[in-house]
Amino acid sequence: MHTLDHLKCTLQQKEQALIQYVKYMREAQDSQKPTLAAVFADLAKAEEKHITVIRDQLDDLATDKRALNVYQDVSQYQAQRPNL
Repeated sequence: MHTLDHLKCTLQQKEQALIQYVKYMREAQDSQKPTLAAVFADLAKAEEKHITVIRDQLDDLATDKRALNVYQDVSQYQAQRPNL
């Protein structure tokens, strides 16, 4: 499923961006640049929200896929046993 693959790729990119923003935030804090640190903190918070949304979407798609697989398994079983 292409959508699932795209979401996984996007999730990885968002996680990497989050790591970088936290790194930059800490560097700005160490350099006594509170305004810059606040900007990176805000960016990190935004990435966290995006990550949460993407994870929820992945979970929903995975649940739908599991339900579809169960349906397919039952259909396949019934097709193999015509007497049922």
